[in-house]
Order: sequence, then C-alpha cells, then structure tokens
Amino acid sequence: MYAYTDRKNRSLADRINDAAARRPAQASADHDKATATALLADMLQAAAKHGIDLDALDLVTDLPGGCYRAVTRHNDLADRVNTAAERRPTHARTEQDKTAATALLADMLQAAAQHGITLDTFDWVTDLPSTCYRAVARHRELADRINDVAERRSTPRTEEEKAAATALLADMLQAAAQHGINLDAFDWVTDLPGGCLAAVASKLRTRTVEWAPAS
Repeated sequence: MYAYTDRKNRSLADRINDAAARRPAQASADHDKATATALLADMLQAAAKHGIDLDALDLVTDLPGGCYRAVTRHNDLADRVNTAAERRPTHARTEQDKTAATALLADMLQAAAQHGITLDTFDWVTDLPSTCYRAVARHRELADRINDVAERRSTPRTEEEKAAATALLADMLQAAAQHGINLDAFDWVTDLPGGCLAAVASKLRTRTVEWAPAS
C-alpha cells in the first residue's frame, strides 16, 4: 500500500484517526478507519503521478476527512437511522420508531434504485435517514404526542388533563381531515398537540377556581 508521512510526521493512518476523532463514533469505527486509510493511500498514489502529495492537498482540502466521511456513508441502513435517532429527542417508542424508519428507508431506496439513485446520491442533497426517522416519529399515536408535550412542560400535567387533551386533539383532527389536513400538515406550522394540552389545562384550572369555596 502507498505510504506517506506528512510534514508533521503523521502517517496516513494517523491522519485518518484524526479525521475519525472529529466525527461521531461509529459502530464499525476500526473497520471504517482501515478502509478509509486504504482509500486515502490509493487516491494519493494516483495524485503522485501528477506531482501532487498530501501536503499540497492539505492547503486546499481535507482529503483524509473526505475519505473517512465517504467510507462511513456506506454504513448499513440501521446504523444510519440510529445515528439520526441519536440527534433527536428520546421518544418512548424509539426502538419501534427506528425499526419502522429503517424499513421505510429501505423501501424508498429500493424505489429510487430504479431511477439510478442511491443513498450516496441523496447524501449530497438531503439527510434521507433523518427524514425517514422524523416522518415515522410523527405518526405515533395521539396519546404519545400529548405525553411528549406534557414532558416538555415545567408544570406537571395530570392524567385527566392528558386524556382530555388527547380526546380534543382527536376530534380536531377528525374535523380537519374533512379538509384534507392531517397532523403532519399541522406539524409544519404549529404545535397542535401542545395547543390542545394548554387549552385543556387552562379550562381545568378555571373550573377549579370557580369551584373553590369562598373564604
């Protein structure tokens, strides 16, 4: 394999290790680093025919980092979805969401392959694994969505409030469906579950005040 030591006396493996240290840990990091080192060596061997070495490339681009990122893009779909899930808030059904998102990603890529499009192609323009994970998470049942909202509030919400908010959300979405609008559409513009919980909590607080005995 082509060997090279840069002006700071770092080997190709050292340069790849440095690049890997700047990236989130991968499940197959050692394998990825070995593959990236071999890729970097072959690319530099080709560049040497043109009188270009790694020191010259360092002035204009991070080739070791590029090699490592290119290799780690080829992790299997479950790894890509796991990485996307780690960047999102933890959900009660995270494992179920990740499994569903991996299946969705696989089916989308199978369809895209018929048009000559791969995950690498998508990676240039969008984060498809993250998109699949977010899309799946949006489809969790309404009670989960209300529970998520309740957990983000500083004031604890009662089971009565959450049950009432879930029922309100369901009825509002049933009405919206007649106009072709679903919860996904609302998620782009407003936090409807949060609004339902806040409205119910306000109503119940007002009722409590009204029922409070006069002093």
